[in-house]
Amino acid sequence: MPLQRRSIVGRSVRLLGGTFLSGVASAAADARAQTVTSEPTSVLALAQFDQPAQPTVTAEKNPPATAEAEDQVLFEADLVTRETETSPIIAEGDVRAYFGRRYLRADRLEYDPETDIVVAVGNVSITDENLDTAFAGRVELTGDLRDGIAENFTALLADNARLAAESAIQEQGARTRLSKAVYTACNVCNDEGEGKTPTWRMKALRVTRDKERRVVRFRHAFLELKGVPILYTPYIQGPDPGVERQSGFLTPLIGASSRLGFNFELPYYLAFSNSTDATFFPKYTSNDGVLWQGEVRRRGKKSYHVLSGGVIDFNNLEPDENGSIPADSGIPSTRWNIFGRGHRDFGENWRLGYDIERVSDDTFLRRYDIRRRGDLRKELDTSNTNRLRTNGYANWRRGGSELTVNSYLFQGLRSTDNEEQTPYVLPLINFRHDFRNNIGGGRANVAANLASLQRKNGVDTRRFTASAFWQREHITRGGHRFNAFAEVRGDAYYFQDLDEGTELFPDGVPSNEPTRFEARFAPTAGAEWSYPLTKRAHGARLFIEPRVQLLASPANRNPDDILNEDSQSIEFDYAGLFDYNKSTGFDRFEDGQRMNAGLAAKAIFDNGIVIEGSAGGQFRLQDTNAFAASSGLGDRRSDIVGSLNVRYKNRIGIENRFQVSDDTGALQRAESRAFLNYWRFRANLNYVRLDQDLFPDSALDPAVFEDFQNDREELTGTVRFKLTDHWTAGLAWRENLNPLPETELFTDPVTGVTSRRILRNAAGEIVNEESTIRQDFILGYRDECSSLELTYRRDQTRDEGLGTDNAFLIRFTLRSLVD
Repeated sequence: MPLQRRSIVGRSVRLLGGTFLSGVASAAADARAQTVTSEPTSVLALAQFDQPAQPTVTAEKNPPATAEAEDQVLFEADLVTRETETSPIIAEGDVRAYFGRRYLRADRLEYDPETDIVVAVGNVSITDENLDTAFAGRVELTGDLRDGIAENFTALLADNARLAAESAIQEQGARTRLSKAVYTACNVCNDEGEGKTPTWRMKALRVTRDKERRVVRFRHAFLELKGVPILYTPYIQGPDPGVERQSGFLTPLIGASSRLGFNFELPYYLAFSNSTDATFFPKYTSNDGVLWQGEVRRRGKKSYHVLSGGVIDFNNLEPDENGSIPADSGIPSTRWNIFGRGHRDFGENWRLGYDIERVSDDTFLRRYDIRRRGDLRKELDTSNTNRLRTNGYANWRRGGSELTVNSYLFQGLRSTDNEEQTPYVLPLINFRHDFRNNIGGGRANVAANLASLQRKNGVDTRRFTASAFWQREHITRGGHRFNAFAEVRGDAYYFQDLDEGTELFPDGVPSNEPTRFEARFAPTAGAEWSYPLTKRAHGARLFIEPRVQLLASPANRNPDDILNEDSQSIEFDYAGLFDYNKSTGFDRFEDGQRMNAGLAAKAIFDNGIVIEGSAGGQFRLQDTNAFAASSGLGDRRSDIVGSLNVRYKNRIGIENRFQVSDDTGALQRAESRAFLNYWRFRANLNYVRLDQDLFPDSALDPAVFEDFQNDREELTGTVRFKLTDHWTAGLAWRENLNPLPETELFTDPVTGVTSRRILRNAAGEIVNEESTIRQDFILGYRDECSSLELTYRRDQTRDEGLGTDNAFLIRFTLRSLVD
């Protein structure tokens, strides 16, 4: 009789703590080996599997029908034999066995019901409930396919990790002990299916995979790179593959620099619970000692907190002739920083929060290249940081109303900053209510602001502002867009200690009285028209939008008696051209009658080319002193602002923002970015040119600066070239195209007054700043399981007590081992 493929389902039997098939192989059995050809029978009558495809064994997709079915085994094979009812069951030919969520395949399987032992031989594979698959030449298992011994063991784990051993023993379904094992997360075959040496692998005499503690332990292990042993350790532990959070070491950073000497940073991640964890990253430096750093995070349903900081016992100052550290060095013996952010919700409407930035001294962040990292990550340019801000706030929201109470503490990091005259804000209160129902056919809101700026030694300012705003927009059937708006606003100021000055006026503000009260009424009304048009023509889609805005406010709303505390800077560009009040704060108000006009256009071609641009400006009936002269605003005609961008797909392009003087036609500001992505080449180039007063300090000789333009002009760029599929070379630099004279603090030996003066060499020539600010040379390697980055950095940034720096950095990652 020809062999037929059959499935067998049996009843569960408790033997040796396991369960397996024991039951009906045929209607009759005797001492002779019999070929099973009859239909299977089952006490529980489970569903029959006739040559199923590769099964998906997951709890979600294939749950057991009943709790009792969880203890049943279903297996099938080309041939099933049994000599007697008590003798072992032998299955041969593409054997498949299913127990709950575990699945086994083999060429031959033998099961002894008396001992509840399963022996599988030939191309054995076992897939568990986590979809980890183990392979072996021969395995001996308990009846539930959970525990046992395997020879020539290999396993394919989560995250592409692979584990192989001469033999393996699995205990209680939770621990696997392996002898003479190899572990890697790299591919062991190339694209053609041929074997290759992995980038890295860990060889160990003994390995234990603990699923309960989710770790892999190696004893007497060698780390190999490209088959070459480079490191031996008697013991090392790594996270189990696929684990998202596990305590252990992270990617180290190795370097050497002229500032710090040899330095080494080895982060350690610690998971306290599901809601709390921390990272400790001490940094050893041969010049300064150990910088102790760490970050702690906690996240709950209604709260979130993260604190990061560092501290070092600094003893790198040169002692004086008496052997003591100069007291006026400005550098404390203990240097530190603290960053933090967090909030806590109370009910549905209230939130309390904070944001902390504090350091011990001006140059600490730059010396140790400290940035916010992890959950606190944000752009913090340590080469150009001049102020830190600490903030605490309370926020309430309900319906269309919002109330925010803020407090701010500032820390200046410039050598000229005076802590006594740096303000702190307590409180700053903002309230806004948006009316849900339309008023006069438009949207309306009311707002109020209360600010109190105080100084230890300087002017104190109290300000209260109240306003009401209304806006209505209408679009005609022909596409014309009209927008009308109006604002009524009133400001009240109270100044104290006017004779003590501020950081803005170091020598004091001329005043016959120490206190003063000021008030102003500042309404605004305006209307705006725009007409966006689009058309399809000549293989392109065209878009054009003319836009005109008319505004009216009382003139002369910015008297000199109102100090400008919060409206010091403005970036005038096309995006802000149509703001009805371009002032960045409350202390300055854009007054007078004026018109803002501009044109934006865009063309999108079918071949992938995109051209877009804009240009516009402001026209006034009278001048205003609301803005600094360098802003390009305030005169009867403002500077022309706009943009011009051209790109071809995502391969090449250039983006430009510009500001052109209306009087001379000279370029007042330019910001350009060019990019190129072609073949193995990636490049970005950024250019910026700004008109600004770099040296407002009255101690500088103005006659000397007549020969220098007060412009900031910089060029930054990054270039990367993919040398091979895995190796990349790169370059990044920052160039000062308009180096200005260097300055230094100088204390007059007679008067004791400290000021700033220009540096000159022995010949009396003016010493200029370095044109090259920073350069990075990068060589990187990356594949599916590792990465390596080598960086050489030249940093020409200097400050009081901080010289230039040449540094070499190494960072490497071995995925699933050091990651």
